Amino acid sequence: MKWWSKAPWITLWVFLATLYVFGYAMMRWKEPASNQIRSLSTYTYFFIVTVATVGYGDVVPYTTAGRLTAGVIAFGGIGAAAVALGQIFSSIGNYVRRREKGLLGFDMKGHIVIFGNRGAETAALIRCLIADQQSSGTAIVLCSHSTEQNPFPDFIDFVRGEPTNPDVLTRACVKDAGKIIIHAGTDYESISIALAVTEINKSAPIVVKANDPGKEVDIERVDRNRVVCIKAVDVPMIVREIHNPGITQVLEKLLSSQGQDLRCLQVPPGKHSFTFGLLAHDFRERHGAILIGMRPAGNALNTGSILNPGFHAVVEGGMFLDYISASPIHIDWAQYRP
Repeated sequence: MKWWSKAPWITLWVFLATLYVFGYAMMRWKEPASNQIRSLSTYTYFFIVTVATVGYGDVVPYTTAGRLTAGVIAFGGIGAAAVALGQIFSSIGNYVRRREKGLLGFDMKGHIVIFGNRGAETAALIRCLIADQQSSGTAIVLCSHSTEQNPFPDFIDFVRGEPTNPDVLTRACVKDAGKIIIHAGTDYESISIALAVTEINKSAPIVVKANDPGKEVDIERVDRNRVVCIKAVDVPMIVREIHNPGITQVLEKLLSSQGQDLRCLQVPPGKHSFTFGLLAHDFRERHGAILIGMRPAGNALNTGSILNPGFHAVVEGGMFLDYISASPIHIDWAQYRP
């Protein structure tokens, strides 16, 4: 039993080899010279079909001793096959359990690694990544020491352990990761993870969910060229940033009280109509503004916005135009010439 627990497959092969040699010795000793089973090649064929419980019956022993030996080989083969199948299924089960518990390592490149598990927020982040078109076909690995098993076994891989542990970083293939998301419970943990990641991965963008706005500068100081802190709790914002590095800063500037801002104006009601492309060109050339969308006439709060419409989209009187500029623009529609 000690041998079996330490080396089950070696023990099984030794048993079959012993059974093979024993059977051949008995056939050579007891079977008459006229029986082809005494030939090594024929006996090997007989042994295989007997152990496999196929038993074609084209080669059989003639003597009682030979038949008893064949019975021993058959029973031994059935037992060996049962043990082998049990060991195979047990190995598969152990592999699946170890994989779900995050105890295995992986071999992948260009994947997304998420450090930390913040419960429902991280679950929403993973769902958003899975649904995002830019993440399609990209492997995702979650690294966490507090998670007991993979929360999404059908969609992502999981590595359990301290995020800064070299073994965890190796098993998650952080060195070859394409993108990194740090979703840790504390900012100090985020800084530690960011430092560990930048030591082994020299190119992947790193997006960090900051807990304290006052720590954002400290976190980004780890690598100002790659580390970006997300101030908003909005999970889709993290997904946008990981796929489009720097987009968060653009949105923050648009939402700030300084610099460029999102604005709108209403086209005076009337019979005149314009194409969106000509208006966009005019906004840029005459007013230094970027026209980005339009909304139907009516209540500005209840009308659906059409972003980046086609060049030939028709803008009619009463509609709202959304644009980006440093200050509100004023248009003399009476003198306007599209």
